[in-house]
Amino acid sequence: MAILTPSQETYVHAAKILSDGGVVSFPTETVYGLGCDIYNESAIDLVYTLKNRPKNNPMIAHVLDLSWTDQLCTGWNDTCNKLVARFWPGPLTIVVPKKDSVPKEACGGFNTIAIRCPSHQVARAFLAEFGSPVSAPSANRSGHISPTSAQHVVSEFGDSVEIIDGGHCEKGIESTVISMVENPTILRFGSITVEEIQQTIGDVDKQPIQYQTNSPGTSTRHYAPNTKAFLYSQQQLEKFDATNCVVISILFTPTSAKHHFQMPSSAHEYAKKLYSVLREADEIGADQIIVERPPQAPEWNAVNDRLRRCCFCD
Repeated sequence: MAILTPSQETYVHAAKILSDGGVVSFPTETVYGLGCDIYNESAIDLVYTLKNRPKNNPMIAHVLDLSWTDQLCTGWNDTCNKLVARFWPGPLTIVVPKKDSVPKEACGGFNTIAIRCPSHQVARAFLAEFGSPVSAPSANRSGHISPTSAQHVVSEFGDSVEIIDGGHCEKGIESTVISMVENPTILRFGSITVEEIQQTIGDVDKQPIQYQTNSPGTSTRHYAPNTKAFLYSQQQLEKFDATNCVVISILFTPTSAKHHFQMPSSAHEYAKKLYSVLREADEIGADQIIVERPPQAPEWNAVNDRLRRCCFCD
């Protein structure tokens, strides 16, 4: 059976899979990851092969606590410590120069490494049992919708990957990524906002990237359903015939649609549901998925970033 119930026995079993060069899917508060031993180049290659992931898209190193960063990176400074004090464990990934002992293959070929400390108790118990950093991207085929439940991972990989079931992910959207290589720079929006980071360390540059860099998940086309998805304003939707379409909206209610998903008006709750709704919409068999453009306020940055990457925008 691919899905494992969390228990100490499960953590021991999963840690042995990693020690033997295999991969395991595990839950975090953001999305499910597909993890391997960060120092095992064959296991790293297996993750990239399973996902059909471009080799220049870095994985994230998952650590149990701050002390584990010593073996992974250089250039860690007081500003990093301030971020850790407020946001770790949690959905913040910090990019810093890597140590030579970390294979470049785990870092997309870059000389930097993306590190985060998850808060999900199942992820933490798994890391504690393995006793070493775990490299993991999201547990889905490259470019497809990220998984927020164990069943989503099964739909991607069947029984070929063992999955520790930690329930539905609390955040439902990937971590915020900040580079500390030079000036603090936001590379990917996430559930931790720019404003929260600025309150902690002062001004930061905001350059969420539309091409693949040393931050995971920044390619132009990402997080996408198989059904073509389009991002429309409410005014565009009012003029659109959605008869054979799935509509995902907050305010707009279609007079006719193959299916309509009413989304929460809270950015946090919207993010939590987004990937599950996109997966469900993808299975309905509509001609298109039409998404109403959410508000453009700062708290919606992460949601809007994911929608821009998974939808075609007119």
